[in-house]
Amino acid sequence: MNPIKITDRYLMPERLVQVRRYYCTHCGKALEVSPKAFSVSCPHCYNRVSIEDHMISSHHAITNIETCGSVAVTPSGDVRAQLRVHDLQIEGRLRGNVIANGKVSVSGTARIVGDVYANRLEVRPGAHLSGFFTIGSKRSAIGN
Repeated sequence: MNPIKITDRYLMPERLVQVRRYYCTHCGKALEVSPKAFSVSCPHCYNRVSIEDHMISSHHAITNIETCGSVAVTPSGDVRAQLRVHDLQIEGRLRGNVIANGKVSVSGTARIVGDVYANRLEVRPGAHLSGFFTIGSKRSAIGN
């Protein structure tokens, strides 16, 4: 490809850019993001949206965890937070409410105390669940 010279600047023909589609954890609207991004500002609601995946393997007590990625709680993990995530895999303990656009997987060693809203729920025998569970599309509830 030869650059096109315009005065003192060179313009290269546009390259094909790969993007990944996510949904804002605040307003629920679609975002197109570079695969290399860790976070982005939502053009609809102007909030920061995290795209990182998290693995929790110790005590983790904070107000909330919000990500368009996934969260995994290992058997030694103990989370006390409100979660807004895409996918959630729990093998340890969780105390708090969850809103998941994707799947929530609960292993036989897991303990959950709190309400869960998810598109899909997978529970293994032996898990301890306490709370209100709503399964189905909740993308509209993300913005509420």
